[in-house]
Amino acid sequence: MRQRRVRPMKLHPAGLEILRAYEAQTPGSAQLMAKACCFMPGGNTRTTTFHPPYPVVFEHGNGPWLTDVDGRKYVDLFYNGLSLIHGHVFEPVRLAAAHALERGTAWSGASPEQITFAELLHRRIPRAPLIRFTNTGSEAAMLAVKIARHITGRQVILKFTGAYHGLYPDLEAGLYGLGDKPEATLVAPFNDLPSLEDVLDRHHGRIAAAIYEPVLYTGRVVVPDPGFLRALEARAQDRGILTILDDCLMFRLAVGGSAEKFQLSPDLTVLGKFIGGGTPVGVVAGRKDLMMVLDPTRKGCIFHGGSFNGNVLGCAAGLATLDHLTRAAIHRMDMQASAIRRRVLDSAGRLGLDIKVSGIGSIGGLSFGSDPIRHEDNPGRIGLSSLFHLACLNAGVSLGPGGLFALATAIDDGALDSAMAGMDSALAAIAPIVA
Repeated sequence: MRQRRVRPMKLHPAGLEILRAYEAQTPGSAQLMAKACCFMPGGNTRTTTFHPPYPVVFEHGNGPWLTDVDGRKYVDLFYNGLSLIHGHVFEPVRLAAAHALERGTAWSGASPEQITFAELLHRRIPRAPLIRFTNTGSEAAMLAVKIARHITGRQVILKFTGAYHGLYPDLEAGLYGLGDKPEATLVAPFNDLPSLEDVLDRHHGRIAAAIYEPVLYTGRVVVPDPGFLRALEARAQDRGILTILDDCLMFRLAVGGSAEKFQLSPDLTVLGKFIGGGTPVGVVAGRKDLMMVLDPTRKGCIFHGGSFNGNVLGCAAGLATLDHLTRAAIHRMDMQASAIRRRVLDSAGRLGLDIKVSGIGSIGGLSFGSDPIRHEDNPGRIGLSSLFHLACLNAGVSLGPGGLFALATAIDDGALDSAMAGMDSALAAIAPIVA
């Protein structure tokens, strides 16, 4: 079986060298991805992880390291889309999950782990005292929107261009070239308060909730301007609009997540990603008067099902994960990510590369001034960001699409040094293309 290769019409010799080196080092991945194409569209079941000419097929992970089917090792700087805050096979999570597996993974009723996990989340997010579990962050965002529409009697949701809130079609506006969905979703530019106020005023009385990522991460890292998020909350409150903080990715910024980091008071908070310790878990947390619409003992309550909501395995893994996500661990990751951001800027400066490096806390991203197209704009295109991604893989560093990176508590000094050296090598490999 042969894999259909994604090839550009023309490629700079340095880019061609990067591509050929990648193919030479990953023959096992090429063979398995060719097989995958026979059973899955494009050999893929998740667009985010696709990159040309084909993704790496990994065999196992351990701490900050991944090993592919060809036996090559990589420093992981993406952790399954930021869903493994402690790295791979974190021992406390492994033990908690193993103990849960011995007793069963899910049943039609609560478990001690579920109740204890809800109590822990209640303590970590004091402004959101009641908790509801879902299977994923996508489902949590859907449920938060459902609650807001029910409470307000309005149907329209406001979100920001470039913000990702999962698979729900009403929340895909502003991504993948999509604009407003007039009866469902309106889109405003992030960090642009006048434009936000214009949308709010033009649609007065129609908007149920504003949902927002505190830091945009999909395709490009965009940090909020000082005061923007609090101004958003204030403008929404003045107009009777609920606010939904999507903290799936950025709950890592503080013990209490982004609400603590940026001093926010959202009406509802959505969690996912690492909250389940590497298992699929989502959470909606919110004010009591809002969340009680889910209480089945109340007349007119909202129905919310889900066979695996709050399952034993996910709650056990999530408990172990949050127990070890301390202020000290968060601070250490923040310092490591800051070192990477500085190193990339310094290396690019020495090479004369026009790049932008952005980030906050333990996350970051880089983009190229001469080729700013995001991965989401065209996942199959081989541009500078995808060539840099391949060059990093050639050097033993696994990034997210489009130059995104994030730290885990598993990163030690050796892994950090390997990551920075590998990114230096990748920048040097693409330098001739933009010279």
